[in-house]
Parts: sequence; C-alpha cells; structure tokens
Amino acid sequence: MAKTPDHVNPTRQNPERWTTLALEYLDQGVTVFDQNLRLVAWNQRVKELLDLPEAFFHQHISLESMFRYNAERDEYGDGDIDAQVAERVKLARTFKAHYFERSRPDGTVIEIRGNPLPKQMGFVTTYTDITERKLTEQQLEQRVERRTHALREESEAHQKTALALHQNEIWIRKITDAVPVLIAYINADLKYLFANKKHLDWFKLNPEKLIDSNIFDQVEKHNIGQFRRDIGSVLKGQLVSNEYTITDQHANTREIGITFVPHQDETGKTQGFFFLGQDMTEHNLNQRQLSESHKMQALGQMTGGIAHDFNNLLTIILGNLSLLDTPDVDADELHEIVQACRRASRRGSELIQRLLSFSRRQSLNPEPTNINALIEEIKVLLQRTLGENIRVETDLDPNNPISMVDANQLETSLLNLALNARDAMPSGGTLTIATQQAVVHREISGKALMLSVRDEGMGMSKHVLERVFEPFFSTKEKGSGTGLGLSMVYGFVKQSGGHIEVQSKIRQGSCIKIFLPIDSSLEVRQTLDRVTISRDLNSSRILLVEDDTDVRNYVSRALKRIGYNINCVNTGDAALQALKLDPEYDLLLTDIIMPGRTDGLALAKYVRRTFPKIRILYMSGYSDKLDAKIETGLLIRKPFSSNELAARVSERLANA
Repeated sequence: MAKTPDHVNPTRQNPERWTTLALEYLDQGVTVFDQNLRLVAWNQRVKELLDLPEAFFHQHISLESMFRYNAERDEYGDGDIDAQVAERVKLARTFKAHYFERSRPDGTVIEIRGNPLPKQMGFVTTYTDITERKLTEQQLEQRVERRTHALREESEAHQKTALALHQNEIWIRKITDAVPVLIAYINADLKYLFANKKHLDWFKLNPEKLIDSNIFDQVEKHNIGQFRRDIGSVLKGQLVSNEYTITDQHANTREIGITFVPHQDETGKTQGFFFLGQDMTEHNLNQRQLSESHKMQALGQMTGGIAHDFNNLLTIILGNLSLLDTPDVDADELHEIVQACRRASRRGSELIQRLLSFSRRQSLNPEPTNINALIEEIKVLLQRTLGENIRVETDLDPNNPISMVDANQLETSLLNLALNARDAMPSGGTLTIATQQAVVHREISGKALMLSVRDEGMGMSKHVLERVFEPFFSTKEKGSGTGLGLSMVYGFVKQSGGHIEVQSKIRQGSCIKIFLPIDSSLEVRQTLDRVTISRDLNSSRILLVEDDTDVRNYVSRALKRIGYNINCVNTGDAALQALKLDPEYDLLLTDIIMPGRTDGLALAKYVRRTFPKIRILYMSGYSDKLDAKIETGLLIRKPFSSNELAARVSERLANA
C-alpha cells in the first residue's frame, strides 16, 4: 500500500476506503449483487462461511451460477436441481427484502438477510453463523452468547485482514448500514471521520455535524475515565476491548462491548482507530443467571458430604445430652459431655456459614485472610465432598501467608477446582493444595502468594488449555455441568487483583496456580476463646428482643449471670411499647427477622432517631436483609457461646 502524503486527507480523497476496511473486520459475510444479479462486491468472511471457490469472486459470477453450484453439492437437500435454482432466482428477481436460515451439510446454520438497494439497483446480503444460537434454544447450559468467542476471533482478524472493496461511496454506505454492528473511524486527533447508521442512531448523532467532531463529545460522564485509558492504549498501537454501560437512543441503559482497533501506516505510526461496538446486555444477563445456577449445582454436589457431617454432629450433641439423664454422671464426665457438645455446635456453625456463602448472592468482601488456616478448615469439607477414592493433601508455607481476599469466594473457588480435579481422576488419586509465599509474578506489582491445586488426572490437551477459562466451555458430557467453574474462578481471581495459570499435560495431571497480592502489614483479626467480663455492670440496662423462646431464655440467663439488668420482649412491636413506657436503656440487643410489623432493622432505625444514646447490637442466624450492609461490629452471628455474647455486649457498651 502506497504511503499517503501528510498534506492529503485520505478520507476526503477516498471516503469509501475506511468503510471498505471496516467490512473486513466484521464477523459476518457480505455480498452485493447488481440489478442483473451479478456479484459485484463481497468480503473475505463470505468465502469462509459458504465455502465457495476463489474463482467465483474474480469472475463476478451470476447469482444463478452460485445457486446451481450449491444445489449440485446438495446444499439445498433432495430435489430437482433445475427447480431448486429456478425457485431461488425467481425470488431474487423480485428485489424484496428476505430472511431465511440455511443448514449446511457440515452442520453449520447460516442466517441470510437480503436487503434491496434503491430503484432495484440490486441487493446487499449478510451471512451470519448462528449455529451456537440455535443450539442454545435446546439446552439452558448452552445459552452462551457467541460474541464472547466471536470477539476474540474478530480481534485476531483485525490484525490480519487488510483487503479492500473497490466500490463507489453509495454502495459502501448501503452495505455498512445493513450490518447490525456499531462502526466508526476516528483519526489520531480524536475526530470522527466516519460512522455507520447504527452508530449514528445508537448515540443519537447528527451525521452532518458528526464529521470532525471530537469523540469525547459523545462520551457519558461516568465513562470518561475508562474511555481515556482505552483511547490512550489504542493510540499507542494496542488493540483494546472493554465493556461500557451507556444509554441508547430509547433512553435505556445497555451494556456494550467496544473493540478499538488501531490503524497504522507502513512506518507503524498510528493514523487513527476503528470503533466496533456490540450490545452485550442479554449475554451478560444470561451469564449472571447461569452463574447462580452453577453455584447451586456445586452446592448440590456437596449435599452428601454435608449431610454426613451434620448427622455426626447431631449424634454427638443428642447422644451426649441423653447421658445427662443417667444418675451416675460425675463432674469430670459432665465437663467432657459439655465440651463435646460445644465443639460439635461450633463445627455445625462453620458448616452453615460455608453453605450460606454458596446460596447467597453477594459482591466481593475482601479482608485480611490467613490462607493456610482457610485451607485447613475447608480440607475436611473437601474430603467429604470428593469421596473416599480421592486423597486430599496439603503442602503449606509455614510463614503464615496473609492476603486481602474474600474468604467465602476463595472457598467457593477451591471447591470448584477440587470438583474438576475429582472428575479428572475417575479412578481416584491425590489432590494436593499448596501455598508459597513471597513469589514474584509479572502480572502483580509487589510480592504475591501462590496457591496451587494439583491433581493426578487425565490432563488437558493444548486445544482445551487455550479455552479452559471461557464461560460455558466444557469437555464434560451434555447435562454434566454448565462449564462455568473455571470461568468463575478466573473472574474472582482477576477481581481480587491476582492472576491464574494452568499447567497440564495428557496423562500427567493438571496444576492450577493462583497468584494473590500479599501485604506484610496485614493482620488477621483473632477471636478470643475466653474473655473476662467485669461483674460491676449492675447499672447497665439491656432491652432484649428475640421471638424464639429458648434463644431468648438462654441469652437472658447468660447476661443476668454477669450482672446486667435485662428486660425481655418477643417482637419488635412489643419493644416499641416497652421503649415508650421506659426509654432508659443502655443497649438494644435485637434479632433481625421477627414476626409483626416491626423487624430488627426497622426497630433499630426508630431507636437511632428517637433515643440516640441507646447503643445497638444485632443478632442473626441468617437474613436476606443483611444485604443492607450492617456496620462492622454491630452484628453477632448465631450460634454464639456465652463468652462470645458477653464480649460483644461489653464491647458495644464501651463504644458509642
């Protein structure tokens, strides 16, 4: 390609050049036939989709010849070839818009849309591969938005394709306007030089005023920061893809995936860039819905192991309590019985919290986390879940690595990796979880903690490794999973500022390595098993609100034993009446979910507004309303021991 002199504006001299280039970046095939039904324009993609000979496109063949070629290779199924060709030519000569789907012998399904040009000058046809879309109608877990993969293919095509269509400006404009993709070209000065009709309509742009206007005039305020970063990268010659939340022409909020493709001259200098946009709203919604489905599937796979553990815990508690009815229980045996019940109760509480981390929908809540301790806690759960033929081993760095991470999501990720490892070892084997502190990784500034999960399974091929993190990609049989496991792990790690790698060879097993940033200044908050509470608290008055009689009696007894004055009520409505009669309380200790018109959150809101001197402490086993983001330190989770209760109450009374 000859270098364009700097003093010549290439767009003014040859305005169809940019649109011609843009068509070669599309994922759709395009053909244009004139009024005599002869091929006059096309792009490379149509050759790939229809598997047509190269000679067709240099001879400007007739549409009838193309129909006959397809009929002779059984593209239209059984039937008389002359009749098949005649029927299609007759339809084409009407020059009316048409749409149909065609299944090719190799199983590919092509969506074909024909749009007539003015005054029966011909028509432009677009060809779209909708094989994946048709498959998604048959099965929920296959409802994957093809653009995830297609955008990757487009990005590769953007760097390789540079063919041009040599047609006049009217033809090129009609072709680009027929394509359902947002297309624009912006020069190095950030001025619009071209935009297709869909781009103009989406952003409500006036084509007469658009040319030479600055692209940032069209960017919504909340997108400006990310947009500047992406434009800065593309002007440096980098291909950039990102998602933005924008408002369309109907004032609806949409999620759009935008690819910025640099355009460089022969010397490597960036002349401008292409703007290619795709609506991702439906795809993202489906991905979120299927992510929740996958989370519940993982929970179902855990059920057997969880049930086993709970039955053991209940056996410990019920069995030991039944021994209290025997007359010959001495003090030492009584102490042993109580301790066994206490340990079983704590283990049950930990299991409940793990189950809630799967069933709740929540954003990341990073906190300083002892990764070693977390792995040791989940190790027993994994062993139960994976079965007896899988042995779980750990190799943990003794330097006690600390990382800022969402512990619940990390547990979920470890479970997903463990389930994948189990499926890779149908005959059993060893799953090894290891940590290594203070490693250096190119993707992470500063030191990083490496957490690895290694199996002795069948391993993965190079092809599978290249797609292993793609949403919905799975090597399992249909109905055996959604293919979201590793994609969810990948998303969590990236959102946590980390990096993930996979190493695998056929018949040699696989190793997933997760790198998380660490900070030596972080400290994990420790919970005291025993606390000492001053008994000089007779002046402190507590209003206890709890609808469960046994829980209310237990909490009341525990607090009275150390000197608090307790007034108990069973509903939020009763608490309001008690406060109206006597508001002189130091602390409101309330459950969250209760019968009646007033729950714990509403009661606390009333107390803050009316009696600001009364401190508040919530109790809860689990509540959807915890999404209200209860302030740290104001919640004690059930079940809790008397020492834990006393410590939290004392802490609240001591702090405003």
